[in-house]
Amino acid sequence: MTMKTKRIASLLLSAALLLSLAVPAFAENPTTEETAEPETAVQEVEPEALTEEDAVVPVAEPTAKKEYTYVAIGDSVTAGVGLSGLQYKLVQNGFDMSGNYKGYDGQCFVGYVADQLGLNRDHAINYGMPAAMSGNILDLVKTGSTAANAAYYTVPQMREDLANADLITVLIGSNDTVIRLMGALGKATNGKSTAILYPLLTGTMRELNKQTLEKIKNSLQYMNLTTEEWKAALEFLDTGVEEICSQTRAETLSNLEQIVQELQALNPDAQIVLLGYYNPLPVLPGYSSHFCKLNRDVKALAQQYGVDYVSIPLTLTANDGHPTIAGHRYIARQILKAVKD
Repeated sequence: MTMKTKRIASLLLSAALLLSLAVPAFAENPTTEETAEPETAVQEVEPEALTEEDAVVPVAEPTAKKEYTYVAIGDSVTAGVGLSGLQYKLVQNGFDMSGNYKGYDGQCFVGYVADQLGLNRDHAINYGMPAAMSGNILDLVKTGSTAANAAYYTVPQMREDLANADLITVLIGSNDTVIRLMGALGKATNGKSTAILYPLLTGTMRELNKQTLEKIKNSLQYMNLTTEEWKAALEFLDTGVEEICSQTRAETLSNLEQIVQELQALNPDAQIVLLGYYNPLPVLPGYSSHFCKLNRDVKALAQQYGVDYVSIPLTLTANDGHPTIAGHRYIARQILKAVKD
């Protein structure tokens, strides 16, 4: 390949990696820092540096009462996509995650928080919904059901569980941008960009090795883009990403605000924690700036409504953009710093 072609292929691969966040890799075993701001009344947990010990540090002894209940709502990151213990079933409209609500992999951040607080699975519930956008979670919080974009879920017990929760964490919004990027890239390549999704969807992109690189190379060659398609793809990746990020940021914040309002109305006594975002693909043009701005705005939203904001920009991820075990543990530690007695 020429240097120009290699550059375009690299950008396409970067975009393809990002797509795996919206269309999770269900295999058989399947830095974004905020700008410093003056201190405010809202409790903010600053990120801490990661060490090699993060993946092996033993879990502390349980400390919480059995009656204490933790409910996590979010997308594939919350669900624990990429971890071997993920529980799901393929159904007509997508995924049935009901087995994961209480049967989730204990190495996801929800499991770590539960262990630290001494909670069993009846009191630590994981409502992570792969492919969910912020609008989907808003629907679920309001009605217990959603059927929009790529997410189709009915969870009648969610509202009751949220109403009885002592701690609620919210991590949602990355897919608001990702799903639109998928559509734009597909349009630019006349649908050919789906060829690169196959190794992602089969889970082979989670670990980077010689076999993975060979599959990526073959997928890029199989796309066989025309000169015009290469040009459109390059133009999109150079300028279109930032434009889409800018367009979706306001929508994400609006939905998050409504989610907080709904949760406070449903359960005024619960501690609500809004999690910030990490950048799953820093090499993608404009993406780091997007998450920096989004984190700043979510922090301000938390301040406005008197809820807690937890920063997680140092989350370690695998090649599919989802957290590693160490990444999940880091998120859990950040949450635990904010948990009130």
